[in-house]
Amino acid sequence: MNDLVGIIRTAEEIRQALQRIEELKVRAGALTVEGHRQYNPGWHLALDLPHMLRVSECIARAALEREESRGGHTRDDFPGPRDEWGALNVICTADGAGIALSRKPLPVMPDELAQIFEETA
Repeated sequence: MNDLVGIIRTAEEIRQALQRIEELKVRAGALTVEGHRQYNPGWHLALDLPHMLRVSECIARAALEREESRGGHTRDDFPGPRDEWGALNVICTADGAGIALSRKPLPVMPDELAQIFEETA
């Protein structure tokens, strides 16, 4: 994730990361830990690893879907923000063994909150 899905990324790098994540998921499926679970960081890492891989996959898939640069998400292949993405979130949902993506409009900002932003601008 650090090398291929960092702050600055490209579609090709993200695809490479997704391929690597799939390989790691296979390896994690065969993971075993020796010893007792008490005071055993390896045991806890083995329990956390599938979830960390799932979160990594969600981040990578959402970054690949979002074809723009905005805030902490910078795509070298899409250098600027695009208006249509300013009003959308990409939602990752567990879909059986995989991840499903959907786009969801951002909620409208309440008037009282918008006024605060206008006052501080």
